[in-house]
Amino acid sequence: MPELKCPVCGEVLRPAEKTLQCVRGHSYDRARQGYVNLLMSNAASAKRHGDDRQMVLARQAFLEKGYYGCLRDALCAAALQHTSGSVELLDAGCGEGWYTCAVRDALTQAGRACHACGVDISREALKCAARRDRTLTLAVSSVSALPVRDGSCDLVLSVFAPTHDAEFRRVLRPGGILLRAVPLEEHLWGLKAAVYDRPYRNPAPRGETEGFRLLDRREIRDRLTLTDPEEIRQLFQMTPYYYKTGRADQAKLLALDRLETELAFCVFALERV
Repeated sequence: MPELKCPVCGEVLRPAEKTLQCVRGHSYDRARQGYVNLLMSNAASAKRHGDDRQMVLARQAFLEKGYYGCLRDALCAAALQHTSGSVELLDAGCGEGWYTCAVRDALTQAGRACHACGVDISREALKCAARRDRTLTLAVSSVSALPVRDGSCDLVLSVFAPTHDAEFRRVLRPGGILLRAVPLEEHLWGLKAAVYDRPYRNPAPRGETEGFRLLDRREIRDRLTLTDPEEIRQLFQMTPYYYKTGRADQAKLLALDRLETELAFCVFALERV
């Protein structure tokens, strides 16, 4: 599987009792919830805690209902198309592991061995990922300093997550694949129009990435109709919009009993050169 490395000295981490240890004696406890914390306490990213419990639980409940199944299926198809043989998979910003497990399962069901590792800065997200599948290797860390050995990955997923192209290139072997999913300009336009007086479009995604060759760009569009106020709340709370919106505008959406909105995603497949 993708080899975890010590964030202090960079040596490979090996299991030892309830810890991970490197040859230089640095040791990291494995939490009972199923993850290891490899985020350096003095790192700038340590000031961030990632998605909180409310956001994680809302996203988990919403995704489990299959509303983003079109994106999940596109990622699985791209992974099957652009990789071969056994696959060492790293999900950089894995959240609660829904896409991680979907891609891993698609590969294994196609007869391909796949070992999956997920990294996220949110402990709450990793707790959910561990409950989803105890076989996942999970580590608390920032994507800007991945605790993964150079060239130990065949496939890196980045789904609506912060990106760090230099780190992605470092952990991928030559010829390895980066699958990046981003929102298109009109994604969740109906939700924004219900909340904001002046809704805005997302920036146009760019596929050019230094150190990578663009292999494929897939646009996925669908339309979503929600008639359950709880599902509307879950969709809103799983997005960054909820925390950037004042109480008056939050109340507009939370008062709805029906929401129609666009889903619009782009999946880039990029080869590490």
